Amino acid sequence: MDKETKDKFFRELMEENYEKVYVFLRKGNIDKAFAEDVVQETFLEAYRKAELLAEHPNRLGWLYTAAKLKMIKMLSKRENAWSLDDENITIDKEYSLGKLKPFKEWDFDEIELAETIKTSVSEEEYEMIRDYYLNGYTAVEVADKYGLDKGGFRMRMSRLKKKLKDDIIAGWPCFLIGLWLLR
Repeated sequence: MDKETKDKFFRELMEENYEKVYVFLRKGNIDKAFAEDVVQETFLEAYRKAELLAEHPNRLGWLYTAAKLKMIKMLSKRENAWSLDDENITIDKEYSLGKLKPFKEWDFDEIELAETIKTSVSEEEYEMIRDYYLNGYTAVEVADKYGLDKGGFRMRMSRLKKKLKDDIIAGWPCFLIGLWLLR
């Protein structure tokens, strides 16, 4: 990929996804300035890996995962930089002991999983997955809703899981965890 093509791709990627990544990070209850720093670092990494990202089937999912990893890395550096003389040391100790979480991890996982699934299946298939796994409908109820018999529904869900695994699993460990939770 030549520099002009890379720059054009990157500009479009930023225009389309910058705000989404920022909102994703802010849902984790981190401060605005820190979220902006993480987004900048994420897009710097995206620029470095533009060729890989241009061919990636789920760019937004890649950006979310990269942002999450950048945030965790930056938080750990920030935690290590705190002084023992700092007045907030009680908060730091609570954080390091696991009593205080700097963000809600489940918010990220839910968003990542939903975005990843949406990019891999049709709208109807996504709704079927949501009805069955998240909304708690029985197989019979979902089959009736979508005009399938129970066996046909189960086969379709099996094929959807395989499709999701085939489309996304490479490089997406959080997706594996999500699928495991959905079983």
